[in-house]
Amino acid sequence: MKIEIDSSLMEKIGVDENEAKELLAIALYKYKGIHGSIAGKLIEKSEFDFHSLLSEKGETVNYDVDDLIDDIKNNDL
Repeated sequence: MKIEIDSSLMEKIGVDENEAKELLAIALYKYKGIHGSIAGKLIEKSEFDFHSLLSEKGETVNYDVDDLIDDIKNNDL
């Protein structure tokens, strides 16, 4: 899929192509519940780097009790 946004509109909004991709990934993560690893892939970064980006933008990580239980079961913690 390719999304095209006119460069003059991007200039008016005040974002470049990279930041627009990051904002799209964050929106999909926050509002559609995609996993952080998938959001990271959208912007060609690791899940860890994506979570760092969330922090830089003042956003929180979606992490609940079910995620904790899954991490414990998978020995991720």
